[in-house]
Amino acid sequence: LHVMAGQLHDEQIQDLRAVFLFLDENGDGLLSHQEIVDGLEKAGLKEIPPDLQKIIEDVDSDGSGIIDYKEFLEATLDKRSVMQEDVCWGAFRIFDRDGDGKISMDELRHVLDNDDVHDIMGGKESVEELVTSVDLNEDGEIDFEEFMTMMRGNVAEAKATA
Repeated sequence: LHVMAGQLHDEQIQDLRAVFLFLDENGDGLLSHQEIVDGLEKAGLKEIPPDLQKIIEDVDSDGSGIIDYKEFLEATLDKRSVMQEDVCWGAFRIFDRDGDGKISMDELRHVLDNDDVHDIMGGKESVEELVTSVDLNEDGEIDFEEFMTMMRGNVAEAKATA
């Protein structure tokens, strides 16, 4: 989603930006727990969800305790926007460095080999495990169809019917 958020055009995220700015009371470009609570109350929510802190922690991918704009976008992307093939294709092309229509393990390593991505992934999966989990045709690479299946969260279902 981090890559996907970076592929959206300004007009596609204009409403989300307005919400973020509404919540960001002090204008520092970051959302604290209190700013989120205050924003929900201003929006007319009578009861603050008891698991709000957990939700904030899940959204806070860098563990800073506050939500920056990129984290906010990642968390609030409308599922329909994420599933738009043109947006997914833009993200896919970032990984498909040689333009052959498939993401190899080396290409994935190259894109994921930076500290920000390591922090976000938290060492959860190796590149090999990631490719294997998504590679439905078992050719050792991720094609666009497999990428879309992964983005839609349907990998287990697709593997069961394969």
